[in-house]
Amino acid sequence: MEPIRIRNLRFSPDLFKNYLTGTVLDRLLCSYSGLPKGVNYMIIGDPGVGKTTIILDMMANIQQLNPRLKILFVSAEMNEIDLAVYVQRYPKFADIDILFIESNADEDTHNWCGLTEVIGRGWDIVAIDSFHELHGIIKEEENISTKKAESMLLALIKQQNKGMNARRVNTTFLTIQQVTKSGAFVGSNRLKHSITAMMELRLDNPKNIYSDRYITFSKHRRGDVGVKLYYNLSTQGDVSFDEERYEQDINMRHLQSDVSAQLRDFAEQFDRLFNNT
Repeated sequence: MEPIRIRNLRFSPDLFKNYLTGTVLDRLLCSYSGLPKGVNYMIIGDPGVGKTTIILDMMANIQQLNPRLKILFVSAEMNEIDLAVYVQRYPKFADIDILFIESNADEDTHNWCGLTEVIGRGWDIVAIDSFHELHGIIKEEENISTKKAESMLLALIKQQNKGMNARRVNTTFLTIQQVTKSGAFVGSNRLKHSITAMMELRLDNPKNIYSDRYITFSKHRRGDVGVKLYYNLSTQGDVSFDEERYEQDINMRHLQSDVSAQLRDFAEQFDRLFNNT
């Protein structure tokens, strides 16, 4: 292990060309628009807020704009019948490749070997629903500790991020994760620190499933935190985003930033004046 200087690293310019959804969500996903390559975005949120729907919609939109992309959805929670319901409401989900992970379906089931083989083929984007459930399946099947199972999954993800697969592509992961009853992230500090961004899907009123829903980032190495993008799942065939409300939130934050800067300048001027007297 030796230290390096970033200036000495060489990357393909294509690595920094993001995947676009064609919606206002692109502006929230990254400061230079779109979903970056070779990153790990974790998605958490209140029950029933639409985490799976948002991720599938994002993937379907990206694939429609670039049909050559290889996109995979790993379902460790829902089976074929469950996801068929989604396709009835959102027909565009039907064209996404899905890998179903069965839990305790057969004593001879070896999901870890199957998962590593499929993932190793090389995918541009992989979504996992959910990390917690997949983590539990691997732990039980391989008869290993919680920490070891997490390490195996994180190692697999990091290898794919770096293009260690058959297609040499820097895979982006969208991983849905469980939350506690209070809405807090479930997982180790290692898992939390390994992700590029934490996307949160929330309700304005967590006690009311019919209240307004929004997407925000509480951690974001590629963009802003705290900005809210409201969305609606009631539209047939598409998730709809409230772009006007998003613009208002952006403008309000810029205004708050300007006011804060003016207050700091005033405080500095006051201090200088006070110190000179």
